[in-house]
Amino acid sequence: MGHSTARAALIYQHASADRDRLIADALSGLVDKARKKARKAKKKQDRRPKGHEGDTAD
Repeated sequence: MGHSTARAALIYQHASADRDRLIADALSGLVDKARKKARKAKKKQDRRPKGHEGDTAD
């Protein structure tokens, strides 16, 4: 890794792992938010009449 001591390398690895976890958690939150939004839009779309059902007067 290019560190002067094994201890320095371990400290760097630990800090990197912590940062990786923060990034992964943030990305997971964004994905969850987008999925919820997509499900909500799908439910809203499913409630709309299909074709000319809503437009045509009988």
